Amino acid sequence: MRLLSRALAFAVVVAGAILPNVSHAQVVPAIKGGGSQINVYGLYALVKADGNSTLDYPKSSPQPSNPFDANGWNQGISGGVDFRLGRFIFGQPALGTRFTYSKGTFANERTFMFGPELHYIYKKFRPYGDFMIGPGNLTYHSGQTDNSIVYEFGGGVDYHKNRTLNFRMVDFQYQLWDLGNHYYPPGFVPGAPGQFIDTTLKPYTLSFGIVLRVR
Repeated sequence: MRLLSRALAFAVVVAGAILPNVSHAQVVPAIKGGGSQINVYGLYALVKADGNSTLDYPKSSPQPSNPFDANGWNQGISGGVDFRLGRFIFGQPALGTRFTYSKGTFANERTFMFGPELHYIYKKFRPYGDFMIGPGNLTYHSGQTDNSIVYEFGGGVDYHKNRTLNFRMVDFQYQLWDLGNHYYPPGFVPGAPGQFIDTTLKPYTLSFGIVLRVR
């Protein structure tokens, strides 16, 4: 609960900082070339699932193979949409939503996030930061499922090719999951007895791909 309360407090602070500026945007002088826009993007995602934080294998027990493993990262996809307001002195505020899916050794992960973003322009580069919240789901290979409200914050850099096309050079997101206190039956973790575990996860993702302006 402390993890959730701290993250919620952080969300309130971010919203308090951004929303007043958005509500008074009409009296803030716009930067040249200002104007709202809608963008869609598709990304190749690498997810560090943080499964070892709560489900450590005994040293004598080998981990099962994962055909989607990329040097310790789970492979997946991510896609989303953002609605950016006009460009102002403090940056370009936006509202965004994204879906991320990855396959891992223990489970497949899904998140559907929504929240504020803030974009900037530096020559051909478009750095940005974001804070999002939404549901997350784990589907274990045993068939069991689990879920959490997920808090996500991070940012990245786009390279502006032309009015329609941008390349997302890098996107990094850090997540906070709280799955609660669960009983894991004997053998759920190979070689481990049945046990109750207060399951909190802190996975992070690294992604890159393309961004298309549709309006």
